[in-house]
Amino acid sequence: MELHKEMEKVDREYQKFQSLLVQLYIDGEKDPRKVLLQVDNLIALNKKEKDKYKSQIKSNINEGINSLKAELYYKLGKHNESIKELNNNEYKSGDVAAAYAANYIKLKDYKKAKSFIDSIGIGYYIYDYALGNYYECVGNKTEALKIYKEIKEDKTIKHYAYYKLAVNRLYKLQRNNVKLLEEIYYPTQNPNFETADSDNENRTKIFNLMQNLPENQEWAGTSIIESPQINDKNYYWVRVTNEDKEEFNYYIYQKTFEIKFFNPKSKKLLSLEEWRKENKN
Repeated sequence: MELHKEMEKVDREYQKFQSLLVQLYIDGEKDPRKVLLQVDNLIALNKKEKDKYKSQIKSNINEGINSLKAELYYKLGKHNESIKELNNNEYKSGDVAAAYAANYIKLKDYKKAKSFIDSIGIGYYIYDYALGNYYECVGNKTEALKIYKEIKEDKTIKHYAYYKLAVNRLYKLQRNNVKLLEEIYYPTQNPNFETADSDNENRTKIFNLMQNLPENQEWAGTSIIESPQINDKNYYWVRVTNEDKEEFNYYIYQKTFEIKFFNPKSKKLLSLEEWRKENKN
């Protein structure tokens, strides 16, 4: 219990820093040079920090501030300074690799930009879009079109923020005399930025609804088979398994949370009232 309380105090300091970081990103949009001066002071203070709880998040503070500085320098066109800040990262993959690539494209070092695109990692959420951007930057419209088309056709990634950007680029590139991109997407580390449209609130409500249904009192597990983000419909297909390993399938509608029983074999869809009547007979 005592350890739990101690961890809560550390987390409280971390959340305070996250709130400060969000404000710095907001201020950085208006006056990046002023914010760069502010964060240098924060780094100096962080080095001297002796507080029991704040000291435990020193590395988080340094990482957050270095990412902010790298992004601000990038936006100011100071790409070598941005790269210098990125060098503070231990790992050079994922978002960090995309940020390196964005800087090297601006410096017209296409070979290094491509090497960092490769370092993002195939399968990482931003890899394909960044690669499409790279091909535009080097004048390969055909490859860029191919990648953006593949992104558009992959419904499993529709919830990512870059999906609409990729579709927009696809439509633009299909026109005549379109201007190709001269930059690679720089993924912000602003804590307030959602890389994907989250439906966690809906999912939590769905899990609670399923556990409270009388039919599911011997509940053993709930899984979401399809969601509106993937099926382009207005419902979630939810499967509940009980302790006897029986499966029950439901459609739960996104806006009303109305529940209907679904039979995957017959494709029959019934209201709960209709389903309950059938089961009584």
